[in-house]
Amino acid sequence: AELVGISLAIQGDTGYYIPVGHKSGQQLPLETVLNALRDPLTNPQIAKYAHNANYDLVVMQRYGVDVSPVTFDTMIAEFVRAPDSKFLGLKNLARQELGVTMTEISELIGTGKKQVTMDTVSVDLAAPYAAADAAITYRLADYLKPKLVELGLMDLLNDLEIPLIPVIASMERSGVVLDTRYLGALSERLTSMQS
Repeated sequence: AELVGISLAIQGDTGYYIPVGHKSGQQLPLETVLNALRDPLTNPQIAKYAHNANYDLVVMQRYGVDVSPVTFDTMIAEFVRAPDSKFLGLKNLARQELGVTMTEISELIGTGKKQVTMDTVSVDLAAPYAAADAAITYRLADYLKPKLVELGLMDLLNDLEIPLIPVIASMERSGVVLDTRYLGALSERLTSMQS
């Protein structure tokens, strides 16, 4: 994914959108934005929240910004709270838990053969959509934290799940080496055991 814009929130009521890669409309220079955000996004004293942080980390790392520390991921928190949840997506989770109906991405980019990429969406449409994503993520974090504490699941989230986020993001960026010969032989053995 190419970076089209960055959305941020420092509270649950207001989000901000910084356009850097739309094909039209007023943009800020990408390098200027990255240089301005690098310190706060990498400052270990500033906690960061995300929804599906793996994706965000991979994209930002591609641009030389290693966002840390991610201290809360609302998608992972919902999974820890309810592993069978059907509300892991941000829009579904916001509707289910906060009673907030958000704009679906398909309303901006369409679907199927008529689907466009985000860089062709006007800044005027992308900004409220992306800013809302950031603000709602913040609001969901505030909502989910006490729920996890009440269920006794904060240690699981903080000690296992959250520390894995940068590891998984690094693996996604670097890939992994697979012993295909071994896996092929294992597959043959398992198939023969089933026969």
